[in-house]
Amino acid sequence: MLLKDLIPEYLIKYKRPDIGKIDIKLLLYYGDTGMKGMLSDEHVMISAKCRALAELLPKLELSGHRVLIFSQWTSMLDILEWTLDVIGVTYRRLDGSTQVTERQTIVDTFNKDASIFACLLSTRAGGQGLNLTGADTVIIHDMDFNPQIDRQAEDRCHRIGQTKPVTVYRLVTKGTVDENVYEIAKRKLTLDAAVLESGADVDNEGQMPDKTMAEILSSLLMH
Repeated sequence: MLLKDLIPEYLIKYKRPDIGKIDIKLLLYYGDTGMKGMLSDEHVMISAKCRALAELLPKLELSGHRVLIFSQWTSMLDILEWTLDVIGVTYRRLDGSTQVTERQTIVDTFNKDASIFACLLSTRAGGQGLNLTGADTVIIHDMDFNPQIDRQAEDRCHRIGQTKPVTVYRLVTKGTVDENVYEIAKRKLTLDAAVLESGADVDNEGQMPDKTMAEILSSLLMH
């Protein structure tokens, strides 16, 4: 059955003739209609970030690394699960809906079982008090406007018991809102560093961006 054949049935069932075509597609693909996964596996690789993961993750696994992958949204974690299934790597998932009693079990299993390559986490749920030193690589799929939230997520690897250097990747899509979020986050971290160091110079990676905060926010609102 084609998608176009399902749309009238969907509108009758949910009595929503006002839904736009894009909204309908999103609901059909990822919503509460029970039709998630009706697309072929090739469709998930339309995303540039998913393609980047498909290229990066096998290399990391071959090199003996283990990764934590963070996203702000559980719906994005659903897509990332799909991506990891297509790539063919083992993983566990932890987000805000994970029962408290299950969280420590997931953490302990991941840390002890080296055959589990990745752990998918929602940024805020996974950034609070968890010790995931079984991983040595962090991938931030989508950055938070508050860079300290991402820092907390990164620190899940930087805990007592970590014996390896930790590498952090941030996925930023060129020409999108990602660039503006990254620039805002970098500026905030620079200001934080200036305050903590009483105005001392910061390293090259923390140089103040050319744009002012007003210019960045104005550019953001234009997208």
